[in-house]
Amino acid sequence: MAKITEAELKKQIKTKSFSPVYLIYGSEQMFVKQYTQLLTQSVTGKNPSDFNFHTFNGDIELDDFAASLQIVPFMSEYNCVVVTDIHLDNMDSDSLDRFKEITNKPYEGTILIISMPTYIPSKNKAAFNALVKRVDKIGSVCEFAKLNQAMLERYVAKWANENGKMISHVNASKIISNCGDDLNLLKNEVSKISAYAQGEEITLSDIEKLSTINLETKIFALSDAVLNGNGDKAFSTLDLLFYQREEPIMMLYVLSASYIDAYRIRIADECGILKDNVAKDFEYKNRAFVLQNARKATAKVSTEALRKSLSVLIEADEKFKTTSVNARLYMEQLIAQLLLIAKEGRL
Repeated sequence: MAKITEAELKKQIKTKSFSPVYLIYGSEQMFVKQYTQLLTQSVTGKNPSDFNFHTFNGDIELDDFAASLQIVPFMSEYNCVVVTDIHLDNMDSDSLDRFKEITNKPYEGTILIISMPTYIPSKNKAAFNALVKRVDKIGSVCEFAKLNQAMLERYVAKWANENGKMISHVNASKIISNCGDDLNLLKNEVSKISAYAQGEEITLSDIEKLSTINLETKIFALSDAVLNGNGDKAFSTLDLLFYQREEPIMMLYVLSASYIDAYRIRIADECGILKDNVAKDFEYKNRAFVLQNARKATAKVSTEALRKSLSVLIEADEKFKTTSVNARLYMEQLIAQLLLIAKEGRL
């Protein structure tokens, strides 16, 4: 047994040549959920009996889980056990040992499907990594990692086609830029725009009229305006964010992230380190384009100005978390302060 690709998982589902144990997980949660459902239906059929089909979720009862795996199939080819989003972070050492013992072997007549459609342990990563290794030895592990820009564009084009529309490479990229790389959001966005677009092809005009712009894109516009000394645009963008009822703490978080991106690429450039190395070291993956955007936005701002801006943003974060402030007034003061630092630090 081994790690398998999406194509190999799809083939196993179609041919019903199942592994005794599956682990399906990854950043592309839409695919994790979709293939878990397809695999489960292929194993159990459309109308599974309660005797041969058992589901667990979250904080599972380990004795019940163990018992379900040992049930002999009755009037069915397989006994199927599906476990989703196991809360490994909540397990103590004894529970983890028991879980390891249960999942350390296949069970005759049983197909075990472990799926993580919405949850990956954060505190107990070691336990999850150990689970990956165990399943890799006795079954099949399929990870749906984040798609790169080219693959995202292909999916946007595919979904547009399914809705009876065509879309160019440039316009597919525009939708991704507006909405981000979450596949569920992208698919819904393409369906929405396709439904309202008048012609056979989704145009830039359709996208500009109908596309939802995510918070990260809005905040980039805000930071870009600040760094370029465009106070009118900066405050009008901030005004729009409050009008759309975006959370101030999230505004601050994303704004700080854009400055961190800028500082990382600036220091890398000064030290002769390649952008690709920065992207790899800080796990940007398919978001590496933000480093190029940050480099371009800060081209006329000194390194010292970026340092001062980060200090101001850190202070703002501490103030938001420790004191009660008028969020709107404080954000306006923060933007004014960042504008002044950018102005004084122009190259």
